[in-house]
Parts: sequence; structure tokens; C-alpha cells
Amino acid sequence: MQYMVCQVQYGGRITDDLDRDMFITYGQLYVQETIFTPNYCFNPLVTEFNYHIPDTIEHARMMEYIGKMPGKDSPQCFGLHPNADLTFRLKESVEMINTLLDTQPKDAGGGSGKSREEEVKDKLEKELIPAMPADFIMLEVMDRIRNLRGPRGLGDPETVPLNIFLRQEIDRFQMINKIVKTTM
Repeated sequence: MQYMVCQVQYGGRITDDLDRDMFITYGQLYVQETIFTPNYCFNPLVTEFNYHIPDTIEHARMMEYIGKMPGKDSPQCFGLHPNADLTFRLKESVEMINTLLDTQPKDAGGGSGKSREEEVKDKLEKELIPAMPADFIMLEVMDRIRNLRGPRGLGDPETVPLNIFLRQEIDRFQMINKIVKTTM
């Protein structure tokens, strides 16, 4: 399990060596045989929320437990000092400000008579927005999935794991596509 999760499925996408080492360390800590013992707590030092695997197989009760989880995890949950969150947010803010400063218009003559903002607006309207892909029509997608069928013996093509994954990825793409179009 540790190898599949930390090296192949998720860890294989991590490009920074130190980040991968940290992910593997967390995998060794959290993906182990003891998590299947009753009332196992992932980090007993965290007092705000008891991170454990609920002792149920019912979907509704599992979702209820997930709904009780805090929206923002404490750094202590990961074995870090509480100031780690402050340090992270300061670094993130400084990087954002530097990026904004780097992308501000410079004092250079363009000769076109348009401001930098107008040039960007024109490029967005004439080139980038028309080049955006159209939204998927989910009824057409599901019809194509049904027509493709799939491996025999797996039943309804809509319940084949790869098709479920495809539908989820299309949903995510639709959300990103909508955000990008709205932002542009």
C-alpha cells in the first residue's frame, strides 16, 4: 500500500525530491497495519479534532464524519509546529506580491496608441476566449460511454470504474473551464 500510494499513484507526480521524501515519510506514518485497530487515532497530540477512521461502513455515517472535519487543518496534525502555518502564509504572500510586481506594465513605448490593459483586453477578446474549448454536454458523453460498452461482465458501462473516473474528470474540467472563461 505504501509503495502504491507514495511512489506510484501520488508520489510519482511529485517533482521536488524533498517534497517526495516528506510524502513518503507521511505515508510510512499513516499507511500502516495499526490504522485498522479500533479507535486508532492518527495524531493523539492534536486536541481540536480526533482524526481517526470511523468504525462504520455506512456511506451516510462516513459522510457525516467527513462533514465534521475542520475546514483548515492545524500544522500539529502533521507533526509540525503551530508557527509552520504562519511561515507558509507569509512566504505565499511575498511570492504573490513579487509576481504582481513582475507582471505590472513597464515604462516602455508601444507605439500602438493603446494602453497595456487595452492590448491585453483585445488579445483576450479576439484570440484567447474564442480558442477556449466548448462545454461538454453530459448527455452526449454518457451516450458515447454506453455505446463503447466496456469489458464484459462488469455490467452497466456507467458503473465501470474507469468511466466513473472519466465522468469525474469531465466535471472537474467543466468547473475549471467555467472559472477560466469567467475570469477572462
